[in-house]
Amino acid sequence: MRVAILFDPGAEDWTPEDIRGVMKAVDEIGAIFASMGHEIRKVPVRHDMRWFQVARRADLVFNLCEGVHGKSEWEEHVVGTLEFAGIPVTGASLWTLAACRRKPIANALLQQAGLPVPRWTVAQGKIEDDFPLPAIVKPAAEDASAGLDRGSVVSDRKSLRARVAAMTEQFDDVLVQEYIDGREFNVGFVGSRVLPIAEIDFSRMPEGAWPILTYAGKWEIGSADDLGSVPVCPAGIPQKLADRLIRIAELAWRTMQGKGYGRVDLRVDDQGRPWVLEVNPNPDLNDDAGLSRRPGPALGARGQPQSGPERRRRSVPHGEGRRLGLRGAGAPDRGGCAPRGTGRQGGA
Repeated sequence: MRVAILFDPGAEDWTPEDIRGVMKAVDEIGAIFASMGHEIRKVPVRHDMRWFQVARRADLVFNLCEGVHGKSEWEEHVVGTLEFAGIPVTGASLWTLAACRRKPIANALLQQAGLPVPRWTVAQGKIEDDFPLPAIVKPAAEDASAGLDRGSVVSDRKSLRARVAAMTEQFDDVLVQEYIDGREFNVGFVGSRVLPIAEIDFSRMPEGAWPILTYAGKWEIGSADDLGSVPVCPAGIPQKLADRLIRIAELAWRTMQGKGYGRVDLRVDDQGRPWVLEVNPNPDLNDDAGLSRRPGPALGARGQPQSGPERRRRSVPHGEGRRLGLRGAGAPDRGGCAPRGTGRQGGA
């Protein structure tokens, strides 16, 4: 079978390390399919649309393209083109990618579903005087912690105005959201399976820094923010809280029509109330990041451990996985959810 692996070859401001990170994921996925005898094409996505000619001849497209020339807003267009042409593709749909990237839309949908979402507003002129502080200020339509740094959380009106002004110089739309002080958890999904719960340990963040996952914490390996935001597996939480987090995450994932693989990020405040921060479709699949980076293996059906490669196999659509000979690809979990209260993954 012919498998096309799509990826963003990068932008002019990408570093060699950025490109190596992308190609690491591409090579890992390619190695899995090649080991089973499938024909692999690694296809960079550019505006010239040459990639589409390769994709339409493939039996399956494995989508690792998170943008075009580094611009995340083009990610959903790639998926939409494939969907329109009827080409089997892994991961989230155009609708899910577009809605989740636009945080105000995602928040409105999650709230409509009855989920607990911290108060938020799009920064257009003056922020309401009664808007709760501290607040976190971030781009309204970016992902991967873009625009998040140690100055993102503000605790007074003057700082709020200054931060909003600075962010609107860089981004078209800016979201202001109530900051939830508390423990941060992530619930991952592969197909219909719930992966073990993870917690981000912020205890080693630099003194005076807000405990959030910044861009540096996510992408600058060895930085103070990276070393201070450590995913912990298993999350040391009571079964009752784990069950509650999973129920909320499952509803959030369904509300955003999640499929393939993804992650729901939550916080629990000092009163024990969970809050949904974000729904993240198509997170990183590298062995040392994203859904695959887990020291304690996720459990699949009948309690059997899942390796990182197994999770990636399960991100393939069910019918196409059968054709390609990927045992268990995209299969529903007939053995129940992974054990509550165990897991790992990072996000903010």
